Amino acid sequence: MPEAERVDIVDIDDYTEPAAEPGYYAIYLRSSHEPSLAWRECFDQEWRRIPTGLKRPATVVRDRVRIEIHGNDMLQEQVDFAAQLVERTNRAFSQTHPK
Repeated sequence: MPEAERVDIVDIDDYTEPAAEPGYYAIYLRSSHEPSLAWRECFDQEWRRIPTGLKRPATVVRDRVRIEIHGNDMLQEQVDFAAQLVERTNRAFSQTHPK
């Protein structure tokens, strides 16, 4: 039986860009592939379930996860947050979209 779609973070992109909010910038984490629309929707749902004070804006852009971080944020903590969010999405997606 084939497994449900799974996305993995494989690297941190060197590219950064200013975010809309002053003092914030966006980093990109490369994923194993470009996820399906259904997986991206699940990612958005999982992100919304995390309490507001514990998260930074995050979205999937093609084959990358874009996360906005503040200049005072600990970079590794935000990368870990994004990786945990992707893993959380994988678990939720496998439960709602079994193959």
